[in-house]
Amino acid sequence: MPMTGKVQGNTNEDKIKRILDASLEVFSEFSFEDSTTDEIASRSRISKRDLYAHFPNKQALLMDVIMREMQTQERDFRETIASTAKLRSLRSKLNLIGIALVEDILSPTMKVVRRLVISESLKQPYLGNLFFERGVIQRCKHLGEVLAIHKKENTAMKLAELESAAEHYFSLVAFFPSVMSEIGMRGKWTEEAIKKHVFLATEHFLKAHPLFDLRCNDG
Repeated sequence: MPMTGKVQGNTNEDKIKRILDASLEVFSEFSFEDSTTDEIASRSRISKRDLYAHFPNKQALLMDVIMREMQTQERDFRETIASTAKLRSLRSKLNLIGIALVEDILSPTMKVVRRLVISESLKQPYLGNLFFERGVIQRCKHLGEVLAIHKKENTAMKLAELESAAEHYFSLVAFFPSVMSEIGMRGKWTEEAIKKHVFLATEHFLKAHPLFDLRCNDG
């Protein structure tokens, strides 16, 4: 069923949104090679001439679709981080952040984005760099900021050490959900399974990194 729905407006902003919505829809149904600008224009309810006025080719459409979804992902992750600010326990914060990470990895939209990046990055290497820098690196940066708040008093931790710890936690949480999603095992990840996975990943991480202060109770 089309996701684009009824045309909402004809400003440039409206048109670009419709084009990107339609592009994501078409890319989710077909391979990038088999996706056509004719189909995207049709679902956007605009002419191909208007489509090319905003996007010179299909590669530009792909880039902007990925950029938009990564920006949405980044905004949602920042909101998750902010929602943990009142929690005193690092364990509680990491559990909430970890669940949000897994849910994002398993989302239908990000599955499409990953497929597009994987299939097209050999031809367009910048797509892989974009996905990694705007995705993994940004999340690890935010995780590092959370960890910095909870390092033990009088403990000297370099920025590189915080970044390394953040990457470790991200890997623990993200690896299996990402792999299983790619091979068609998304259905294994029930709400209960996600919580259990994140809890175990968090406990493993905290045991591996004793320099973080765990004295605060959950609250």
